[in-house]
Amino acid sequence: MAKKQKRHPSGARKRQSKSHSSKALVFVLLVAVVIGVILLVSKSGEMRGVAATVNGEEITTAYLEEQYSRIPLEYQGFITKEVLLNQTINEVLLLQEAEKQGIEVTEEDVQKEIDAAMETAGVTEEQLEQRLAEQNITMEYLEDLYTKQLTINSLLEETIFSEIEVTDSEIDAFYDSRVRAMHILLETEEEALEVIEDLKKVSLNAIESRFSEIAKEKSIDPSAATNAGDLGEFGRGQMVPEFEKAAFALDEYAFTAKPVQSQFGYHIILKLPKQQTLEEQYAAIGDALLSQKKAQAVPIYLEQMRSKADVEIFFEEEAPTPVPQELVTVAPVVPEEEPQE
Repeated sequence: MAKKQKRHPSGARKRQSKSHSSKALVFVLLVAVVIGVILLVSKSGEMRGVAATVNGEEITTAYLEEQYSRIPLEYQGFITKEVLLNQTINEVLLLQEAEKQGIEVTEEDVQKEIDAAMETAGVTEEQLEQRLAEQNITMEYLEDLYTKQLTINSLLEETIFSEIEVTDSEIDAFYDSRVRAMHILLETEEEALEVIEDLKKVSLNAIESRFSEIAKEKSIDPSAATNAGDLGEFGRGQMVPEFEKAAFALDEYAFTAKPVQSQFGYHIILKLPKQQTLEEQYAAIGDALLSQKKAQAVPIYLEQMRSKADVEIFFEEEAPTPVPQELVTVAPVVPEEEPQE
């Protein structure tokens, strides 16, 4: 390693000395660049142009880079190229399986999906093409995306989704596992105790409206100004433990006799009946549970497919190549001249 040169007490340097040092630095940097290029070119040899193979089908590095460039910059910090490659491998596996099973998607199917998407977004075909052009995306590319997605959806529906069911008992259990509550959040226990004493004087029929009034007036929860302390329905694990325990222990229209302390302050909690009956929520709960089961089934299906597939990954996230330490000392270090009197 090049030794750090001592500064002259006066801080003075000869102009000539600066010139030599600058040339030495440029030489070191030039060596670093050359070595970096050599290592870059030689890395992975012939496989450098291929990011991965899936049962012999290649995913090129160029394709991976192109797909990654389409990800908005604000998301690239969360989605790495390695993550994108893994998703692409899964996509290839699913499309290969769909081909084996003879699953095909027609141009009419794709156009119907695009038309439905345009109708939902409230845009014309011309407006859609304009928006795509702004993102450097062609209509052909969009159609290809829809073709792949519809093909994968058809495969999943036929292979795993068709066997998934949601029972009445599961819907009942989900409905019963949720509560609806309101809360008032205060900074001190003394304030909370005062509010509890006030609420004790309110009749059962008026408790909800009075609770709302106090929440708007005194709660330090920022959302209370708009929701009047109404948290809606929630299940276990969604609230802090102290709050959850107290809320689930209450009867309907009952409030906590003592303040419930959490990291946010002191809560007064009022439990309310659900806004909809089981019958009214039945279909929505069933759909939600079905979607949840499907989402859980896909990773398991993919894991089974990958365990049987021949997948080879060659791609590695690029990192700056460090310059070999011995090369740093190659550059001549010109000693500083003593300042002339």
